[in-house]
Amino acid sequence: MSSKRGMKELALKNSITSNAFIWWIGWLSLGLVEGCMKLIIPAIHWLSYSMSKEIVLFIIDTIITPPMLWIFSLTLVIYSFIGLILGSVFGSILCFIRRKSEDTKERYHRIPFSMAACISSIISFYGLLIYFKVGMSFSSSIASLSKLLFLPTIVIIFFILLIFFRWMDRKGSIFISYLSLLTSLWIIPSLTLRRGKSFFPPSLRTIPYSRFFFLILGSLLCFFLLFSLFAIVRRLLKRWKGIHLRPVLISLSFIIILVFFGLFWRKENYKPMSDEVKSIPTGKPNILLITLDATRADHLSCYGYARPTTPNLDKLAKEGILYKNAYSVSSITLSSHSTMFMGLYPKKHRAHHTPIQRDDNPLKSQEERESLLNELFETEISKLSDENITLAEILSERGYRTAGIIGGPMCSSIWGLAQGFHYYDENFLDVWRDFKCYLIYRVIDLFFPLRDFFAQYGYSAKRVASSLNKSAFKWLEKNHRQPFFLFINYFDPHFPYVPPPPYNSYFGTIDKSIISRLNPPGDVSYITASAILADSVVKDAHRLTPMEKEFIVSQYAGEILYVDHYLGLLFERLKALNVYDKTLIIVTADHGEMFGEHGEMYHGMTLYEVVLHVPLIIKYPAASHRQGVVGKRVSLVDLTPTILFFLTIRYLQA
Repeated sequence: MSSKRGMKELALKNSITSNAFIWWIGWLSLGLVEGCMKLIIPAIHWLSYSMSKEIVLFIIDTIITPPMLWIFSLTLVIYSFIGLILGSVFGSILCFIRRKSEDTKERYHRIPFSMAACISSIISFYGLLIYFKVGMSFSSSIASLSKLLFLPTIVIIFFILLIFFRWMDRKGSIFISYLSLLTSLWIIPSLTLRRGKSFFPPSLRTIPYSRFFFLILGSLLCFFLLFSLFAIVRRLLKRWKGIHLRPVLISLSFIIILVFFGLFWRKENYKPMSDEVKSIPTGKPNILLITLDATRADHLSCYGYARPTTPNLDKLAKEGILYKNAYSVSSITLSSHSTMFMGLYPKKHRAHHTPIQRDDNPLKSQEERESLLNELFETEISKLSDENITLAEILSERGYRTAGIIGGPMCSSIWGLAQGFHYYDENFLDVWRDFKCYLIYRVIDLFFPLRDFFAQYGYSAKRVASSLNKSAFKWLEKNHRQPFFLFINYFDPHFPYVPPPPYNSYFGTIDKSIISRLNPPGDVSYITASAILADSVVKDAHRLTPMEKEFIVSQYAGEILYVDHYLGLLFERLKALNVYDKTLIIVTADHGEMFGEHGEMYHGMTLYEVVLHVPLIIKYPAASHRQGVVGKRVSLVDLTPTILFFLTIRYLQA
């Protein structure tokens, strides 16, 4: 009797293990297919243009990036744990039912039942995600009908799968069919998460569930090919005795994860321009040029702003000269920085970007709302020509060590601004682009704004001040003993305004009611809400209310305070290295921002006062004793000539 009980307990334990393994396979295959879609789709897109070596190298360097590989590995681990936990819970429930109901005849713990339950659970997650995240405008009656039909649909799918797996069990091909069906089921759903509704013809864009069923049916077309492939692999494995499919799959999956983690540890993404140093100048001061991207002068406390946004810049202004009426030559980042680096107007250096005209059609779907963030800054760009001579080139020729540490993509080396720099750090990360193609993160994003979170900490194509300071400190440690020119572009005040805690609540908390009113169902992101609000203002469809303006400006002020804190840390590091008093420090901005003035938002489209009036603070080396406030109008076109005049370098730009 005891031996029978022991055998029964052993059978129950094996049942739990089998269920955990089945669910692990299910969720892991989901992560693998979603990750492969992320890798394969862009690769096919680029390879369709050319099979040249340059294109292949571009794919490796820009698509298969270390963050993407790290996210892929992390996601596989998460899916593995989810599958193991859910499978163990499911198996335990089945074992509990078996103990309580002796007449079940073990039908509830059978493998086909577990397989069907696993696939049905993932399909239900996909269905809910498509309903919330990829929803379109449809009537309330259709929405109500969709909600009523959702649960019966999942139940029907479950029983169809159960019948199918039982039939395959009798045929002796149950596990092969499971792997084949799993992989094929997730291919087209993963495609639609990557590409959105444009993947489908217009007739299939009516309601989310018509697309949902099309995804399932379309995926099943892959089943027969994959079934044959897995069958061939299994036959090959059976030829070698002692090799079983289950341990091979487990071992292979963890080997893949380890390989991806290993690929993550690569060198920093910076651009070494040249290691050659001319004759080192003696007695020359260092140059530190800091640009605060998209920073209005009238939002700095040293320019009279009521909020204490810049305590460290206030101190710097007292030690140097504050120019009350400094103006940029452009409201575009590339044009303005090119002018600062050369002392030429945009018409002369010809580096600019022109915004592409967008239509005024209303934004209907979630995909259109998400693409708005990119469309707001979509441009046709003319880079800075190599024929131009920049400040960095002039100083490099005279023995200065030169470095650029970049916070925003429009100062990237691909636009020509890295000319003359020995070191150019432009290590941008956009992990949201990689995260959003996975089901698990899209589900989390329904309740927690992942996009806001990544932007707050510099993982959404916007490097934060803490990251820039880290790079600057490392470079200064190695190069502060000889004259240097260091350019730092702080990008924090640029849209989107999502300062990290506690700066996001320092000047007021975000009004969640505005987010819920502006965003579509299933989107709790501040970034999306502020972009939609800006779009409606630009199209003259809406005027900012005081509450809505505070919704944006409070976070903008938090960004300025955040970057000011790290400016203070940078100045302290210069003092610790004993170079602060030997350094010409220039703090300015490439342009300002608009918050509803003249019916405009942000920058790039107009040349009003608020986008051209920028801060300018120059702290001279201690020996110069230059301090005060200058009220006359000055232009950033004179920045390079001013620096060269101070260094007694004569250079006439052609």
